[in-house]
Amino acid sequence: MITNLAPLDIEGFTGALSEADSQCDAALRRWRCAHPDADPRGDEGHAEGMRLVALMDTVARYADVRDRLAHEQVARSERDRLLDLVNVRWEALSTAAAWHAAHHGYVIAVDDARIGIDMWRERAESALKRQFFCFSERDEAAYRQILEAGHPALDAAQAELDPTPAESAARLHADVAQADENRRRLAAQTLQLTTAQ
Repeated sequence: MITNLAPLDIEGFTGALSEADSQCDAALRRWRCAHPDADPRGDEGHAEGMRLVALMDTVARYADVRDRLAHEQVARSERDRLLDLVNVRWEALSTAAAWHAAHHGYVIAVDDARIGIDMWRERAESALKRQFFCFSERDEAAYRQILEAGHPALDAAQAELDPTPAESAARLHADVAQADENRRRLAAQTLQLTTAQ
């Protein structure tokens, strides 16, 4: 699970697209100061410029994908917690002293689970839209710098993504609806017995 969402700062690049140009200019100025004898328009300057552009792009793509994956993981965990809570609340009805209040808790849990499924689907679809991969050796070098700075690798989180979140969400909704319909029927029978007395 991606838990390290520490701000990025890889040679001055933060992944913020709005600041990318100024960060790249600052990085080039630092390089020129560190290499006063190098021709910025020569081969060495060109190579450094290309390296910095690859670093800027890789950090920006990494930041975007990392955030999307983290949001998906949080939403998936919350979805699963809410689905489990439906079962816990249903089981609690069998021993509840205040049956109506316990049933209301179950009804709310079902509604929360439906919302959790939809929130997860939105975040999973967003995460699937942006995959992280390296285009070149420069990108791979930039990615290594990100990892060496203590930021999480994205490969495992990308591999865990559900490839068809809309279909999975529809299946989960159907499962919740089917179980809820059956449970409502059972609850109605119980309610009939308690009101008949």
